Amino acid sequence: MTQSPPIATKTDHRNLGTDENEQGIRDKCKMTTHTFISIALSLIIILLLIIVFVLAFRSTQDSCPDDWIGFRNKCYYFSEEEGDWSSSRHNCVTQRADLTVIDTKKEMEFLIRHKCSSDHWIGLEMTENQPGRWVNGTIFNKLFPLRGNGKCAYLDDVGAATARCYTERKWICSRKMH
Repeated sequence: MTQSPPIATKTDHRNLGTDENEQGIRDKCKMTTHTFISIALSLIIILLLIIVFVLAFRSTQDSCPDDWIGFRNKCYYFSEEEGDWSSSRHNCVTQRADLTVIDTKKEMEFLIRHKCSSDHWIGLEMTENQPGRWVNGTIFNKLFPLRGNGKCAYLDDVGAATARCYTERKWICSRKMH
């Protein structure tokens, strides 16, 4: 009598190839996990690159125009030409700036250091029997000594002084960094 192969029962059928099926499922899960991680990492890298480019572009927008010097969130322009106080202010305004307002002693030191040897108009106007006013409307707080009896202020080699406004001098414009 020849033996016939055993007949697979329902239970046996489910058990056939179980190890192989489980291994295939595990491989698919690993592949799915690896694919998910790869996609997530790729998206993070792309996002980081976008941020770097945006920040790089933005920092160039925050810088000062050509021929201007940046210091503490302001841009300064030291003119080569000369003019009276009013025309100097007008030249600044045409460049979306104004004659400079000096807010701190550090700023004063910076301006004197960078203006070279010429006198430069600044944005301070004196009024008889009243405190001086900066071009931005604030009152002169005597942060530094001011020599002279003129109406318009300028910087020289030692500090600030006043003179008649029609005198020809170079000027310093300033504006906030964008």
